Amino acid sequence: MKFKYILLIVLVIIALHLVVVWFFMRGGNVPAAGAEATAGGTEQSIAEAIAAAKAKAGLKKTQNLTEKDMAFQDRSKPVFSTTPRIHTPYRYEYAVRGNIPGIPSSANATSGILLDADTRIVLWAKNPERAFPIASMTKLMTLFLAYEDIVAGKVALDTQIQVTKAAAKIGGSQVWLDPRETFSLQDLLMAVSLKSANDAAYLVGEYLGGGDVAAFIARMNRRAAELGMKNTHYYNPHGLPGTSSRTDNVSSPADMATLAEYILEHPLLMKWSSTLYADFRTPGTKGHLRMKNHNNLLPGGRYASPGVDGLKTGFIARSGYCVTVTCLRNGKRMIAMVTGYPTARERDQFLRQLLSWGYSRADDPAAALAETRKQASQVRTTTKTAAKKKTAVKRTATKKTSAKRRQQ
Repeated sequence: MKFKYILLIVLVIIALHLVVVWFFMRGGNVPAAGAEATAGGTEQSIAEAIAAAKAKAGLKKTQNLTEKDMAFQDRSKPVFSTTPRIHTPYRYEYAVRGNIPGIPSSANATSGILLDADTRIVLWAKNPERAFPIASMTKLMTLFLAYEDIVAGKVALDTQIQVTKAAAKIGGSQVWLDPRETFSLQDLLMAVSLKSANDAAYLVGEYLGGGDVAAFIARMNRRAAELGMKNTHYYNPHGLPGTSSRTDNVSSPADMATLAEYILEHPLLMKWSSTLYADFRTPGTKGHLRMKNHNNLLPGGRYASPGVDGLKTGFIARSGYCVTVTCLRNGKRMIAMVTGYPTARERDQFLRQLLSWGYSRADDPAAALAETRKQASQVRTTTKTAAKKKTAVKRTATKKTSAKRRQQ
């Protein structure tokens, strides 16, 4: 009897081993308890699972990207997501509001924000939810939508675009497009990123709008709404001033920070915005331009600030000199945006100070805010004391003058 039980156990063990060997030879997968096996076998279920996982992570198959373009991509991020992750709300409880004690030039900003993108903590805010003219910072949305179309396979970087008469007439900063010319989409996007070329931005918008730039502008506004940019409105794809202040492209510091976050998810856009020099048209040919990035905070720029790797400058009279900047120092990501400066130099010098100030307080923003409030209180006290002394001296001088007159 014992021999029969032992034999039975041995046979069961052998049978289990055979099942396992058969399973691995098939390359299959064991269905979860209660799951139904599909008619197509386990290989199909694995492929479906992988596809579902990629979809959940926001990953899509690359389309129309060359090996050179692929080299720019950061595999650790959802590069190919056309529906970026939902960003959590910004936290303003530790923000210094308005002018920054110790940085007098902050008074020149009409609006601005400094965001620790890792913690969502806003370190500085000045009119963060109020809409202001954004000039050429408009082009960030134009670039963003163009890249989304590339990812979706609607266009490719090497798509050839014929210059239109309408695009050639656009003024301001430009690369002097001629209706007899044709350029790749990549060349045009580089011109938009570095040279802030209004004619190139218009041509891209016109092409992606199916020949109708108004359709592209409508898409810009729809996408802004989808991204939660509630204080943003576009009237053109380049940022040139409207016929009045009512038709200027506008956005708020918080909205521009939001757009910057989505752009950060696309390394190719970041690669372009961080490039300091590039050629437009072939060197040695007619019309060749050696383009220089307008962002002088980049490495090699006139006011280079450590870690700055994007994004876009702007200027019209009603916006003042403005900029949206991305910066990465010691693994921490910051986003800054300001409007209203009287000169590009003052804007850039303030941004350098602002970034250094922000990084110095990012580890303990609560303690830093308490110290800032203490300093501000001391400044107010000192100012009041000085004002009182000045008033007292003035009164004394007035009394002495009156006394002399009476003696005369």
